Amino acid sequence: MHKQNYKLIIISLILTFFCCLIKIQVTPSWFNGTLERNHYLLMSFMYTNNEQSRLLQFIIPNTFFRVFNLSIPYSYLAQRFLFQFLTFICFYKFNEEWLSKKQNILSLISLALLTAASFKNHLQESATLLSLCFLLVLWSIRTKKDYLFIIFLFIGSLNNETILFTPCVYFIVNVKNANWNHILPLALKTILLSMPAILATGVIRWITRDNPHLGGAFHLFHNLTDIYQPLVLLNIFWLIPFTYFNRLPDYFKRCLIAIPFFIIPHLITGIISETRQMIPLCFVLLPASLMHLSKFEDKL
Repeated sequence: MHKQNYKLIIISLILTFFCCLIKIQVTPSWFNGTLERNHYLLMSFMYTNNEQSRLLQFIIPNTFFRVFNLSIPYSYLAQRFLFQFLTFICFYKFNEEWLSKKQNILSLISLALLTAASFKNHLQESATLLSLCFLLVLWSIRTKKDYLFIIFLFIGSLNNETILFTPCVYFIVNVKNANWNHILPLALKTILLSMPAILATGVIRWITRDNPHLGGAFHLFHNLTDIYQPLVLLNIFWLIPFTYFNRLPDYFKRCLIAIPFFIIPHLITGIISETRQMIPLCFVLLPASLMHLSKFEDKL
């Protein structure tokens, strides 16, 4: 194995240990019996939505529990560790086209710090696989590999419905002009490629339709009072990419244009104070910011 890959693995392991340690420190409900109780309710399809409809977040830990005889809390910790580690590895590889090695390491450290800063006493264990699938879908869009787009989008849809934002990115990245003879076929193609994920989400939601929705589905007015929390979390990373917008690769320009279509649904139906929801945007905002920090890099 190349020396650089060894360094990447070691750095990713350290950052993953850091994130997992912080997570269990700020989440008392992990080991006080709450997580275990929630798991058995999820496996019995007796829990609330949206958590009940996020199948992989509890099926994967249950597999670890059955196969490796881990306790339920450590099965969930193994899931979090695995997907967080793979996210760091893939994020570095995703950035290699644009970032220097030093900038790329800085991007990993920034991602780890922002991820840890988003942790609260929440048991939302679809988050790490969502991040990984979100990144892989963005990567497949960039490399124009439609078959990977279908696969990763479908897997992500079994874990968290937030992944259904990425077809919007697919469309915006691939649109060439405002001619309806181009836009309509592209829109149809985007829908067809996304259909396995859309159908999977629809079927799951139909099956879990009688499960109560925790906290309701409309939070716009409350979210407007808490909008400062995601703004504080990503702070300057909201601004730097738009400051250098004209110098960005076309791919990042189009991804940035898509961001409002991610934020608006979260403002309406999500709980914006749960800042972990903004972490997938780091896969665009961080490299789009750090690729312009050459002067800073020279001082490292």
